[in-house]
Amino acid sequence: MGLYVSITRQLCRLTVRLTRQLLGAATAALLAIVAAGCSSATTTTTTTTTTTLPPLPPEVYAYVTMVGTGANLGLGHSVVPVEVSLGGNGPGAALGVGTYPDAIAITPDGGHAYVTNYTSNSVTPIDLVTGKVLPSISLGSTAGPAGIAITPDGRRAYIADAGAIVQGQTGAFGSTVTPVDLTTGKASAPITVGNAPTGIVITPDGSTALVANLNSGSVSPINLTNGVAGAPIPVQGAPIAIAVSSAQPTVAYVVDTISKQSATGNVTPIDLTSDSAGTPIIVGRNPQAIAMSPDGKTAWIVCYDSQTIVPLSTRTNRPGTAIRIPGGPSAIAVTQRSSSSPTATTTTSVKGGSGSKKKRKG
Repeated sequence: MGLYVSITRQLCRLTVRLTRQLLGAATAALLAIVAAGCSSATTTTTTTTTTTLPPLPPEVYAYVTMVGTGANLGLGHSVVPVEVSLGGNGPGAALGVGTYPDAIAITPDGGHAYVTNYTSNSVTPIDLVTGKVLPSISLGSTAGPAGIAITPDGRRAYIADAGAIVQGQTGAFGSTVTPVDLTTGKASAPITVGNAPTGIVITPDGSTALVANLNSGSVSPINLTNGVAGAPIPVQGAPIAIAVSSAQPTVAYVVDTISKQSATGNVTPIDLTSDSAGTPIIVGRNPQAIAMSPDGKTAWIVCYDSQTIVPLSTRTNRPGTAIRIPGGPSAIAVTQRSSSSPTATTTTSVKGGSGSKKKRKG
C-alpha cells in the first residue's frame, strides 16, 4: 500500500500522522490499532457490528499506444497504461503488441482492450483484468488498420482501413471500414467511406459510427442498422481521430492533425444535430488521437510532437495540464477500475462507562 504511519501513544491517547493521502483501505487498517493499553480488566457486555466504509474513488487509466520516434518511428510495438486519476502513479509497465499500434479501444465493461497494429495488419486483444496480451486477429495483408471502435454491447468492432498512408509506403489509400465479430474474430463485408479513414467512434446509443477521413477533410456517418454511409460532414484540416462524450452525445470532437489549415493541429467540435463544425481548439502540437473519460467530462488528446496527453474539458472546451509520455505516443483509450468498499468489523465491550474498542478490516 506504500503507507507510512508514525504513532505516539500517551495516557491512552493515540496520535497518528499519515505521510500520504488517507484512503478508505488505510482507514480500515488503522482501525485495528486501537486495542492495546486502554482496555478494562473485565467486561460485561459485548456488541459486534460490521460497517461498510465509503468506496474508494475509481482509478482511471489511459492506455497509450507507442509507435516509436525518429528513426524508430513505426517500429514501436507496445501499450503503456497511465493512471490519470487525481494523485495517480502515472505511466506503468509497457505491454507488448503488434508493430505500429495505431489505435486502441476498450470494451464497455472495461474487461478488454483491442489494439490495431498498422504494420502487422492485425488486432491484438488485451485482458485488462489480468494484464495479459492475447493472440492477435489477422486482417489480411493490405488492410492497414488504423482506427477502431466497439459497439456498446461489446460484440462487434469497426475498424478503419486507412491503407498506405504512411510516408514511403507503396500501395493505395484505403476507403473502407471493416466490421469484426469479437466473439468469432471474423470480419464482415467492408463499408465504403471517404479517402484514408483513420479514426472512428460509435455514438453512445450504438446507432451510428462516425469516421474521420484523413484525406477527404470530412467525417462519414454510418448507419449501423443497415451498414450504409451517409453524406460526409466537412471539417477543417486533416481529421485523424474522433470521439463522442457520453455527457454530451450530440457533440463529436474531431482531432485535426498538422495540415495546410493548421500548423500545429487542433480539435474541432461538431454539432451532430446540425452536422456543423465549431471553432477549432488548440491543444498540443501534432495531435493524433482522442478518448473520453468514463464520465464524459474530459477528452484526452495524444499530441505526438509534444510527447504528451492533454486533458480537454467537454464543458468549457478548455485544455488542462499535459502529462508527458516520451517514446512516441500515438493512440489512447480510457477506462476506470472500480475500488471495492472496505468493511470494518467493530467489537465493543463496555463496563461502567469506560471501555475498549477493537476494530479490524473484515
